[in-house]
Amino acid sequence: MRCLEILSEAELKLTFRDEGEAEIVARSLEPDNRPLPRGLSLKMIRDGKVILFEIRCERSVRSLLTTLDDILCMANLALKTIRSLERSRQASSKPS
Repeated sequence: MRCLEILSEAELKLTFRDEGEAEIVARSLEPDNRPLPRGLSLKMIRDGKVILFEIRCERSVRSLLTTLDDILCMANLALKTIRSLERSRQASSKPS
């Protein structure tokens, strides 16, 4: 079944532990935001430890949901990487 193309918009706000985490996640998502398919626009704004995504989609609602899912999955992957590295550093700096 083909989805109808309609205008849909969403805002997604992610709040991190600190500005450093937010900065790393924002930078890790930048390459994934270009180029965007026709009918899809995405604005990412980082303010301190918050990243706000504004998504405008003139495609199907499924396309909007897929975009939101992509953002959340990639942000989660970046966070897992950051925290894994933190644990590794902590473990290696403990005296034997």
